[in-house]
Amino acid sequence: MKNLTQSSSSFTLLSLCLAILWFGTSAQGAILPGDGSLNIGSVLIGPCGVPGAMGPTGVNDDFTNRSLNTGIGNVPPGGLTNAAGTVVFRNTVQNTGGGDDAFFMSAPRAPAGFTIEISIDDGDHYVTLSPSGPGVTLPVGYRAAAIVLVRITAPAGLEILTGFDTVIRATSTAMPAAANDTVDRIYTGFIRLDKSATVVDANGTVSSAVATPGAEIEFAISYSNVSSATGIGNSLLTAHNLVISENGNAAPNNWGKTTVHMIGASDTLGGHIIGDATGSTSLTDIVSIVEAGQSGVFKFKRRVK
Repeated sequence: MKNLTQSSSSFTLLSLCLAILWFGTSAQGAILPGDGSLNIGSVLIGPCGVPGAMGPTGVNDDFTNRSLNTGIGNVPPGGLTNAAGTVVFRNTVQNTGGGDDAFFMSAPRAPAGFTIEISIDDGDHYVTLSPSGPGVTLPVGYRAAAIVLVRITAPAGLEILTGFDTVIRATSTAMPAAANDTVDRIYTGFIRLDKSATVVDANGTVSSAVATPGAEIEFAISYSNVSSATGIGNSLLTAHNLVISENGNAAPNNWGKTTVHMIGASDTLGGHIIGDATGSTSLTDIVSIVEAGQSGVFKFKRRVK
């Protein structure tokens, strides 16, 4: 019924996603020695190219959102994924301390049944992380940054249209009290569709009874991007070219033979509608973009023969 492609937010990433946001004030996780001297250990980790991104409460819950592409097809809201899936995240680690450092990379919190792996060599090798297992050490020069890849495998049997958070932490070895977290979040699909039909009888009265000849039926397909968007600089999920198709002759629909089309189909986000014509028995709505947290409604009417 739908297909879409996903992309990250529109932040421009410079060479190899190493564009760095610098802030005039010290951030959480960047520990300052009590004597006021230069930081000896400080770190930021965040979405690719934006290690200083801000989440709902600060720099320790910034996030990168991605969605599974497997196990979610034709599964209704409230259903469960029927296959495992893997997503690779890109995170930037920035040395904001006073000298060269090496950062211990760990995953202190992950959903049950998930496998978390990290690569510090652009995917040539991966090391498995777990809340109680060993991590990997990433050297980063003074004022430099590095990319890490986090490969997360989600099991089957997860609730559809739900976000699952894995916390990735970078800890300074020069000053172990200095650490910063980011969230790599997997969604089990992120576009929700809900369909309804309203019957209006020949007198113009909304009715819950079976439609009779001459009555009009308004079909409404609501769609929404359920992924999170709160914060600054986070990597978001956006749907591009969302396709919603309604065929009146495809089971369980039967309105293609029992009703006639009424011209005037609409979409609240300005989608391109195909099939809004006399004699039509199917309609397609193509929505160019649905941002995180955004929603719309596709409507069309039929008259009972």
